[in-house]
Amino acid sequence: MPSHWMRRAAGLCATLFATAALHGVAFAKDTPEKPALTMAVGGLPGLYYLPVLTAQQLGYFKDEGLDVTLEDFAGGSKALEAVVGGSADIGAGAFEHTLFMQAKGQHYRAFALMGRAPQIVVAVLTSKADKIKTLADFKGAKVGVSAPGSSTDL
Repeated sequence: MPSHWMRRAAGLCATLFATAALHGVAFAKDTPEKPALTMAVGGLPGLYYLPVLTAQQLGYFKDEGLDVTLEDFAGGSKALEAVVGGSADIGAGAFEHTLFMQAKGQHYRAFALMGRAPQIVVAVLTSKADKIKTLADFKGAKVGVSAPGSSTDL
């Protein structure tokens, strides 16, 4: 059973998701102005998005009066494209997408942090660990990413 803190945090995130999807400032109400939302997620099965999946599966969004549909994309850059293109109301992705969009003059805002630290790491097969010990050792190596432009690509 989730702790009281976890339920309240997920409820806050759900409320923030609804608020961020609206234009302008929203004030607390009994029911969200836009209760049905589509959230673009850049790789839903990844540990990075566990807070979103947990909130959905445990009914935290519904507890806040929201009907959230999660749309899974190959990577954060593809999820971002869905939000910018209008096929999704909100996106769950890496913080640097917010910075890149602002640098391009786009009004894109981060409003909830899902973890205390970045949750993406670089890993190598044990058989290659003796060859790759520093970032410089990656020169010429094949590296897998979720999608071009995603945080794994950066």
